[in-house]
Amino acid sequence: MSSTDTITINRILNTVAERQATDVHFVVGNYPFIRVKGKLVPLDQEELITPETMESIISFFVSEEKKEEFETKKDLKYIYDWLSKARFRVHAFQQKGYFSISLKLVPSKIYNLADLGLPKIINDFLKVSSGLVLITGPFNSGRSTTLASMIQTINQTQSKHILYLEEPIEHLFVNDKSVIEQREVGQDVDSFAEGLRSAKDEDVDIVAVSKVEGPEVIELLLELAESGRLVIALMDNYSAITALEEIVSEFTDAKVDWSKNILSELLVGVIDQRLIPTIDGDMVLAVGILTLSPSSKALIKEGRFSNLESIIQTSKAEGMISLQRAIYELAQKGKI
Repeated sequence: MSSTDTITINRILNTVAERQATDVHFVVGNYPFIRVKGKLVPLDQEELITPETMESIISFFVSEEKKEEFETKKDLKYIYDWLSKARFRVHAFQQKGYFSISLKLVPSKIYNLADLGLPKIINDFLKVSSGLVLITGPFNSGRSTTLASMIQTINQTQSKHILYLEEPIEHLFVNDKSVIEQREVGQDVDSFAEGLRSAKDEDVDIVAVSKVEGPEVIELLLELAESGRLVIALMDNYSAITALEEIVSEFTDAKVDWSKNILSELLVGVIDQRLIPTIDGDMVLAVGILTLSPSSKALIKEGRFSNLESIIQTSKAEGMISLQRAIYELAQKGKI
């Protein structure tokens, strides 16, 4: 790779830092794009990316030890540490016959729950000894930042043994009152399922996962919660209700009732969040909360998930928050 290409890529990453961008996209035939305050912006002062340029970009971000894996799988996810200035979650992949790379900036600071504007009831979720906490929302809704904040809160206030399974490892934790093990899927363990199976036989108080995929992983998460661990999991669902529906739908008829019973007994809460553009061009977090009240417990046990929305809207006293109401209140305050 030429020194000119290296200078160009470093200049783009400096632009990312200066403009507080969250994402960078390198695609052949396009200018580099960055995402600033939720909006994609072309860096049209740079040259269009050619196949040759992309080869240099790949060489910059993909180490020699990872190149063989990338050339075989055509898809690679990992963390890149740029000059000790910033950490990026890298996704290198192939599309339309060409390589592409997307970067997501990993926040250097692990924020506390209050700084993120998260409801105080989430602190209560973290004080229970066992059960299941879900964090749902679309891509780019700040879920991994919320999970990191929750783990750090436990780390600073409780003496717990925490296992965090990630793909890849983003935030780096320093043990405070707790002991935190971070295991990367694909490097430290072959899969989420393998990591969770191992956790069942270990002296672990809290298990967190950055991704939930497939029936085996879901079943293992429920079994860990049933065995007396606190389980915190990110799910790629658009709402608390669809997350619960997905969990139950992954089971065969013989285990459907078991899954509904486990959820109705051990669900601590569901955090449903969105990042919404503000009037002044920034981003603000809107959060909905589902907790386990007598009414929601009965509905979950019966599998009547579609009825949960009305319970959420009318159960503020039980700590529930309607996401729609949270968004409405942001509008009323003139923020969005």
